[in-house]
Amino acid sequence: MERLLDLTTGEFPAFLLVFFRMTGVFLFAPVLGNQALPLGLKGFLSLLLAFLFFPLVDRAGVTVDASGPAYLLAAAAELGVGILIGFAASLLFAGVQFAGQILDQELGLLVANVLDPMTDQPISIVGQFKALLAMTVYLLIDGHHLLVSALLESYRAVPLLGLQLGAAPALVVSDAMMRDVLRMGVQIAAPALVTLFLITIALAFMARTVPEMNIFALGFALRLGVGLGVLALGVGLFVYGFQEAHFDHTRALRELMRLLGGGSS
Repeated sequence: MERLLDLTTGEFPAFLLVFFRMTGVFLFAPVLGNQALPLGLKGFLSLLLAFLFFPLVDRAGVTVDASGPAYLLAAAAELGVGILIGFAASLLFAGVQFAGQILDQELGLLVANVLDPMTDQPISIVGQFKALLAMTVYLLIDGHHLLVSALLESYRAVPLLGLQLGAAPALVVSDAMMRDVLRMGVQIAAPALVTLFLITIALAFMARTVPEMNIFALGFALRLGVGLGVLALGVGLFVYGFQEAHFDHTRALRELMRLLGGGSS
């Protein structure tokens, strides 16, 4: 009750700053920022987490005039911190969707797009399958809990009004995280790509030795069947690889937050 009284009397501007950071995270974070979730629910969850985290946030030295333009800049900065954290966390699923697009192109399914409920954007069929499988694994390994824990750590790494913009955080996002997205996409698609490449070579030999055979019709069905078979056999490997990639990505996210708070690289 004492915290509530402090909130209603003198600390409401600081509480709003905490709420703005939470709101930014819920715009892009995986699962929590799902486009299928109503905006009202996202706002309620942001408000709930802000209320739960507020007593744990260090507010020493945070003095902002809620009626001045400086408060608008502070709110924008906290919103930006949340957006950056949510965007960086969502890059893990971008790698999965990238792998699905590569596979769909090789399987000839790239034109058959479906609507992704997570991003409300068109996505390839295999990419949708991989994204849903990744989201299932993400929930099973308590990835959403780790994200909430990382949000709490963000208030220690980046205190209120403690955002430090510089080259180091930008390099973490542009080099380390984006590099991991591309590498993860290629690694996920690699088994099927290698198998399809060998099938292409075999079909080329068949086209030279049996020119009267309709290689195009045979090749499409063969590549599709073998490719889907490899995907089915590789589900277990994908689950293990995604779990390891998630833990690595979480460490990179914590490093990003540390640099946003002014930590040395």
